[in-house]
Amino acid sequence: MNVAASAELDQWRERLQALGFDDDGHRLCGPVQWEHPDRGAVSARIEVAPDNRFPFAPPQVRILETSTPLELTFHIERAEKPGGNGHLCLWEDDWDVAVAPWRDPQQLLHRVAGWLENTAHGWPDDNACDLERYLPPDHGPLVLYDNDELQNLKQVPVRVRDGQTTATVRVTAETRAGSMSDSRRRLARKDQHLAWVEDLGTLEQPVRSWADLENRLGTRAANIAAGISAGLIERLILRYQRGTQSSVLVVRARTSPARGIAVTACESADVSGSTRRMRAGRQARALGDTKVAIVGCGAIGSFAADLLFRSGVHRLTLIDGEVLRPGNVVRHLAGRDQVGLPKVKAVRACLDAIDNTTKVRATSGSVRSLSDAIKLVCEHDVVVDATASARASSVFATAAEIIGGVVVSVCVQREGDVVRVDRFPADEGETYLPGLALIEDGDLPWERGCGSPVSLTPPGAVVAAAELACRVVIDEALSHRTYPASLAEVRRSQPEAPFDQVGWVEGQTERQTVSAPPSKGHEGGNSSTTTPQQLPT
Repeated sequence: MNVAASAELDQWRERLQALGFDDDGHRLCGPVQWEHPDRGAVSARIEVAPDNRFPFAPPQVRILETSTPLELTFHIERAEKPGGNGHLCLWEDDWDVAVAPWRDPQQLLHRVAGWLENTAHGWPDDNACDLERYLPPDHGPLVLYDNDELQNLKQVPVRVRDGQTTATVRVTAETRAGSMSDSRRRLARKDQHLAWVEDLGTLEQPVRSWADLENRLGTRAANIAAGISAGLIERLILRYQRGTQSSVLVVRARTSPARGIAVTACESADVSGSTRRMRAGRQARALGDTKVAIVGCGAIGSFAADLLFRSGVHRLTLIDGEVLRPGNVVRHLAGRDQVGLPKVKAVRACLDAIDNTTKVRATSGSVRSLSDAIKLVCEHDVVVDATASARASSVFATAAEIIGGVVVSVCVQREGDVVRVDRFPADEGETYLPGLALIEDGDLPWERGCGSPVSLTPPGAVVAAAELACRVVIDEALSHRTYPASLAEVRRSQPEAPFDQVGWVEGQTERQTVSAPPSKGHEGGNSSTTTPQQLPT
């Protein structure tokens, strides 16, 4: 602890001593006044122990005496010793030390008083679903279950299988009929180590032991205990409600002649699609039916596919005619295990690893003609042109112009110094950024067996381009159109304006100027008259 923190701690202790706390140099013990709902003003005695994390973390606080009958229920750590009280959970971990309230002893005591009053009232409107903290942790595998599959099951044993790795087990919805008291010798392997599914309803106190569970299970407890003793039941899947939130506690039960049944809290996870897609963002649901085609599944296209898929776009069409080479892997979503596969299949395999219940089409080939491009634009809400081909980009831009569909063209230029996205067609009044001339570099390396030199664009620029394209595609899919028709990030300044300063540049949006489509000679980012640096796929 530095000098300033040490001086603050000394002053903090002195202030608590002035409030009636005894100090043995490690812990301070003293009174805290609080309001009991029936008895009015009462006093409790607490222990306050700052450790070497103070003032960045709050001191540990324990209740020594409540002076009135009070059952300590939620928001308290598990006691280190039987019969003792654990530390109170007073604050979340998101406090900046500059405004941390525990640095003021008066605020600390006020917080403890509020904790006692909430406990006396039964923690009204409390939605915390963290029952695992009240039981000893189990160090076995992660327990996976599908809450949608188990939703209609109640008070039944279900089978548990090995997971895809040794670090997981999978709870199934396969129920097991028959007696719960069959002897272990008579049980088939598939009927051992089952999980009992139970609904505990709304909880007014946490589960801290098998005895607590027995009380909650009522008349079913004896039957379940028999199943545990027979080796039939190993885990319990316990649904419960706290406030407006519902959750699941998974416990592992073991028996011993001396201690009877003991339970530990397993780390568990719901694998249902709705839960796995929670982290996709607020717009994921709206994107679920959006149809997006990605043409070119090389470096940028593969990461664009990944970002769009993770964002909720699950109706993807992937088009590319090349296979994944070992050298591609450094700048590609797929890994060495997929080398030799068509790039579209390699990308789809990566997406399937995230969610294999969606509709991703992989087409190994290319879009050869304007009629092919028009058909593709007609069939999709947005087409992403990640071909890094000026000719292909001009075909797609023309197709978008003819039928009014949306094409988002993305590329990197000047070895990743500029990442750029153009949306076709432009609205009236929008213009495109000028093109950047291709700088011939005779020193670029050649990979044996590869028909073009290897671009030295760093992987970070590839991901930045894919992320920018993802933003524009989602913007278009949701009909927001907040991005201009032409947008670029200058990551290193170039000689030509407007790319001569690091930062963002965009096409103009004056309504007096009507942009010409690339097919008519406009110097758009990927038109045939511009020379964006192509990133070999």
